[in-house]
Amino acid sequence: AFLDRVRAGEVGNVVLFARNFTTPDAARAMIRRIQEAALEASLPGLIISTDQEGGSVTRLRQGTTWFPSAMAVGAAGDADLAQRLAAAMGAQLRASGITMNLAPDADVNINPKNPVIGTRSFGADPELVARMVRAFVRGFHAGRVAAVAKHFPGHGDTAVDSHLDLPVIAHHRARLDAVELVPFRAAIEEGVDGIMAAHVAFPSIDPDLSRPATLSAAVLQGLLREELGFTGLILTDCLEMRAISDRFGPGEAAVRALEAGADLLLISHTEERQRAAYQALLEAVRTRRISEERLRASVRRVLALKERLGLLASDLDQLLPD
Repeated sequence: AFLDRVRAGEVGNVVLFARNFTTPDAARAMIRRIQEAALEASLPGLIISTDQEGGSVTRLRQGTTWFPSAMAVGAAGDADLAQRLAAAMGAQLRASGITMNLAPDADVNINPKNPVIGTRSFGADPELVARMVRAFVRGFHAGRVAAVAKHFPGHGDTAVDSHLDLPVIAHHRARLDAVELVPFRAAIEEGVDGIMAAHVAFPSIDPDLSRPATLSAAVLQGLLREELGFTGLILTDCLEMRAISDRFGPGEAAVRALEAGADLLLISHTEERQRAAYQALLEAVRTRRISEERLRASVRRVLALKERLGLLASDLDQLLPD
């Protein structure tokens, strides 16, 4: 059924979790079937992504190196070693058929009560995190994998898990500039391919406390695109997390995220919600709630990355070289 949806053009790209993997060879065989389905429908190859951060967030485990957490890498403090580690991680992913890593985590973990970031962050010093983020972006690129910095504009100073509720970071803008935004500026300067938005409200940027960054044009367009000058892909975190799903249905969440400036919308678990989001997006374009030009802008960004990753090849062996 999933491959039928790929052939029908309903699936933009794919994110894989630990539940989808056994070995790298099995992952590659599965990804080959997915890419074959896209090519059969005369579609471009799909971006295949996963969260291979190292440490506790390692999706592809069996038959690959289980690398240390970001915090362990940050504690070593050696940018050259960090870059080599990320290059090895990227090479293992690419050999398995995965072309985008939803990493590095660019959060500055300064709240000891943070239930969701913790050792996923390189540390509590913004400059250290920025150096390590740069090194990881360079390393992933050396391994021929796209890099995605997350969770913009920062999830490090929360005591609430956005999987369960909507955190609020109420710091004034000068503090965000001095701490949270430092690693993201570094990632952008280093040419990061994507930035994933946080399901966190930032009232100093968008005064609506019920609106997370994921659904905020002030955050995604005003801050990230216009002020920081980011031209790559903006991704949402999963729209099934309760910071979003307790407030909006999947269709409305997807439309609001695209309106706010997101390019790739992640709905990672439920087929019914994926279909609802797809239908809502179609309807939003038909009724001109979302302009065709806004949709095309995102499509152009996606295709530009696919071209850089070699995913516009029409031959499966070119698309997924041995």
